[in-house]
Amino acid sequence: MATKRETSTVGNLVIQKDPNTGELYLELPKKTLKKLGWNEDDELEWVENEDGTWQVIKVEKKNE
Repeated sequence: MATKRETSTVGNLVIQKDPNTGELYLELPKKTLKKLGWNEDDELEWVENEDGTWQVIKVEKKNE
């Protein structure tokens, strides 16, 4: 099955640092989350592509 590839530019995102943990994060606009079907508490994973670009995917939770 083919996967539809969609690319869009939403503007600039600022990488922020949690002052308590030092963990880096960025905030995605609510409009972008809604379009992707993601929620604020979803776990996301960064995946490096072979061409040096990156993609972010939602980690699917397995039913336990």
